[in-house]
Amino acid sequence: MKNQNYKQTEIGEIPTTWNIGKLKDYVLIKGRIGWKGLKKSEYVLDGYAIINGQQLLHDRIIWEEVGRITKERYLESPEIMLQDEDIVMTKDGTLGKTAYIPKLKEPTSVASGIFVIRNQSNLLDQRYLYQYFQSPFFKNLINSRVEGAVIPHLYQKDINELLVPLPTINEQQQIASNLSSLDDKIELNRRMNKTLEEIGKALFKQWFVDDTEKSQQIELQNIVEFNPREPLSKGQTATYLEMKDLPEQGMWVYSEVQKPYGGGTKFKNGDTLMARITPCLENGKSGFVNFLDTNELAFGSTEYIVLRPKEKAYEEFVYYLVRDEEFREFAIRSMVGSSGRQRVQTDAIKHYRLSLPSNDIAERFHNVLEPIFGQIKSNAIENEKLSAIRDSLLPRLMSGKLRVN
Repeated sequence: MKNQNYKQTEIGEIPTTWNIGKLKDYVLIKGRIGWKGLKKSEYVLDGYAIINGQQLLHDRIIWEEVGRITKERYLESPEIMLQDEDIVMTKDGTLGKTAYIPKLKEPTSVASGIFVIRNQSNLLDQRYLYQYFQSPFFKNLINSRVEGAVIPHLYQKDINELLVPLPTINEQQQIASNLSSLDDKIELNRRMNKTLEEIGKALFKQWFVDDTEKSQQIELQNIVEFNPREPLSKGQTATYLEMKDLPEQGMWVYSEVQKPYGGGTKFKNGDTLMARITPCLENGKSGFVNFLDTNELAFGSTEYIVLRPKEKAYEEFVYYLVRDEEFREFAIRSMVGSSGRQRVQTDAIKHYRLSLPSNDIAERFHNVLEPIFGQIKSNAIENEKLSAIRDSLLPRLMSGKLRVN
């Protein structure tokens, strides 16, 4: 029997009290037209902020990595100077990454691969619109643009013609508030983890980089085992970690994928993973494994190297070594192969020379960092759960199948 409280529309079943509308009737969409973009030499240390796709994740902008341009460059395109409550979205590369900017910290512009979406109507809440861009309605459009495309691209007309479900403005605000509260907690945990990692990085630099004049020089292979052998048989089902799961920033790696082992690197808790192929290595893809059960074995891509400390006290030390700029530059210089497919040779980094930390200092570092890594894990697991809750609620709220009032 048909539910009399819902009606069928072009975007599916929605409450009878809701409307639908084309996005072009409610927003202004801007992007750079005929702008050639920036060369590396045009970025300056002290200037106006400009956002590109690399600093735009799926839910936020990494402001500390945003580049800067001169005032003259900034003023070339006044129509895409950002305002408070703007939404920015990638239209090239990884399509549809969006971020909502409640309040600008400084004058900011966007690069050529970014749309600026600005609300022009009192019938549409901007935070609700941002949540709409996370919903299946929008994701279906993105999937249609990517499938079969040689160079995926999102056009302004694609977004203009999108149909948006429109509850009352009050209900829009309630939906946005509920989802945003989850987003805010996820962001708080992310920032806390970034701070905790920075504490470890500072201690690593102070104890093992700055104070090593009289330390004994050794090769990395003296304290680390590379790609260790493990009793994981072909066909045995185990957790599988894809290259995309290896972060460019931060230690946390996680996967729920289970598949039969058919080859690849094998690892367990306490191991550090490092991408060995270009451009993943240059982009910083690394991680620390602590998401598995005790004694559980997992496996993953042959395109990363597993580093296992020979003593537990060196687990955190090895992770921060892999994140160290000097070590990464050494690894990059050791890459061989054809252009675009260069790889680090494991034998090369085995011979990387470093100052041997004393057992006492290594143990102290481990004792300080182990609970910090534990807190990072706890925050990351909470974020996984919050994200799952949010992803479950979002389509139900956006379709009116779950009402907030």
